[in-house]
Amino acid sequence: MSNANVSSPAVVNAGQVDPLAQSHRIAIVLAQDLDRGATGNRCAVLATGLTALHPEIVGPDFTTADGQSLPGFTKVPIMVLTTKGQSLLEMAHQARGAACTTLLFLARAQGMRSYEAYRESVAQSAAGELDVDAVLIYGAKKKVTALTGALPCLR
Repeated sequence: MSNANVSSPAVVNAGQVDPLAQSHRIAIVLAQDLDRGATGNRCAVLATGLTALHPEIVGPDFTTADGQSLPGFTKVPIMVLTTKGQSLLEMAHQARGAACTTLLFLARAQGMRSYEAYRESVAQSAAGELDVDAVLIYGAKKKVTALTGALPCLR
């Protein structure tokens, strides 16, 4: 991932920024020790989960000058950050308390053979014992910034 801050163009009409892009933010916060492959995987998985919960963040399709259709993607800026030793589980708890949508990625998912095995593993764990190594926070810009503003961008 060479571009740590991935912001989508949020243009409604030429020069007009989508109101959702102005009022909301997405932050993906990753554990410090993840390799590049794991980082990319977690970002992709969390982003797809968010679009399932909030389809309104996906913009309309694009059309090239020669008529080729390209699927739309998020209108809301995405910050990709890393921790400075903070507990991702605690950060997720704080985000939920701030009424932000919060998605978790657990380290154990890396070794699971199926989605159902992962679900069973989660069902056997108490919420406070989850092995979170990535969290996505989506909500009002001020709330997301308050929770993540001191964290460094992923490099």
